[in-house]
Amino acid sequence: MSRFSEQFGIKPTDQDDWFDTYLPSDTNFCVDPFLIWSDTDARWFEAHNHTLDFFATAFRLVRESQGNEQSAAWKQAQSFLVFPEPKEFCLGVAAGSSDGAGAGHILQEGMLDGIRTALGLGFDNVPHIEMLALFQGGMGLDRISDAVCDILKSYFIQYTQDIARRHGVPMESFRVNNASWSEEFACWQTKEVELPLNPFAKTRRPVLLVPKRFLKDIPVVTANGFWRYAWGKHADELRVNFNYDIARNVDRWTKAKLARQNPTIVASYLKDLEHKEHEPYPVDKDPKLRTRWWEMGAAMANRLPLTHVPQDHSEFPDFVNAIIQSFRHGVEHQDDWQNFWHQGVSLPEKKVQSLFRSCAKHYCKANDISITGEANAGRGPVDFQFAKGWIARTVVEMKLMSNSKFWDGILAQTPQYAISEEVHVAFFVAIAYTDQEMTDSHANKVHKAARIASQRHGVEVRPVIIDARRKDSASKLKPPQEMRDELHVESDDTGDAAA
Repeated sequence: MSRFSEQFGIKPTDQDDWFDTYLPSDTNFCVDPFLIWSDTDARWFEAHNHTLDFFATAFRLVRESQGNEQSAAWKQAQSFLVFPEPKEFCLGVAAGSSDGAGAGHILQEGMLDGIRTALGLGFDNVPHIEMLALFQGGMGLDRISDAVCDILKSYFIQYTQDIARRHGVPMESFRVNNASWSEEFACWQTKEVELPLNPFAKTRRPVLLVPKRFLKDIPVVTANGFWRYAWGKHADELRVNFNYDIARNVDRWTKAKLARQNPTIVASYLKDLEHKEHEPYPVDKDPKLRTRWWEMGAAMANRLPLTHVPQDHSEFPDFVNAIIQSFRHGVEHQDDWQNFWHQGVSLPEKKVQSLFRSCAKHYCKANDISITGEANAGRGPVDFQFAKGWIARTVVEMKLMSNSKFWDGILAQTPQYAISEEVHVAFFVAIAYTDQEMTDSHANKVHKAARIASQRHGVEVRPVIIDARRKDSASKLKPPQEMRDELHVESDDTGDAAA
């Protein structure tokens, strides 16, 4: 069990609008403040104003400091604008676990710089906190999700408690950091609150849920979106300071400079977005495989149960090979290749690894074998480590053939992971998406690289190539011409004999 609903035996109804989060690791979504701003539900109606009140307090402190970084007001603003990654949500960029990537102090510096810039441009507050990121340039807009989750954490706490009570989910007492904040004292408050437990977290902590309709994979407000808007609507004004033909692919600092020099265009851009409909990420359809990878991997494993079970440690590599071959068979012969493509675009490497991890976990669980994704192998993270005790262990590295570091992976990285982990067999799984990648010459080169790596490093590197190209329907397949010719020759011979 790994999703919130599975862990607590919940069957969601139409009343349940929350995202069914995957508890063991972060899902790569952000809570988009623009979607909260436009929400008309009574629970969230005041949430945007709550965010504006927070930044009004921060603006006041920075204004009082008069830019003096040694003043009490500035130091208070620094403390107030620390946004630790809110791990309770299991959202963000740390896909390997739900422990967060952590960028609180980086976000703090960006917020301070953005507020100082906004004050210098004559703003007493900002209509949307994304404006600060547009002015500042170094603060990723996806990190704003962390700030929003912290600022509105009291809202999400109550929301989660209501869901837990409605479904009879047990709650425990937790000391939650950034549970609320004080406008009067400009500080964060830690509180004891009742919430459900995340049993998969490395340290004891609760779960917080969010409505699906607030989630995006790409924020509504982006530096690229502002850049396109500015040049589409205000090109004549901007040509004085910017040459669009030269700077179409500019860095974020240039885009921030454009924003600082043209604050009215920034305000116009945000106002324009206010009058447009913005859809959340379609969680239920999940076209980019952000969240359904666990269920897809489970389905692949269920369709192809393993017949090989290791009897002792010497058979352990064969068991891992059986998992890889089962995964390969599903992709090449049972239409699981469709999970690798969406509207003609192939899955990125991390998503392919997620599918394999889910598939492998289901096999491993049935045989009491542990699998660790991106385990630290002494010289960096190996993609997968399989183990049953200390003696029965092996590692698996998985790369797209299009990866610029593909050959580094098989010649150097994979054998080094094996050496670091003191295992004798390592698998290198190559994912092919194109005809060129599936040519005999390319396949032979992969096997040759594995032999070279094995001989050089004294470990056995076993290569596996998986053909993840898009496939034609079996009803459209035609035999090669030589098979047709052979058929007709045999028919003629038979006819002569009969005569």
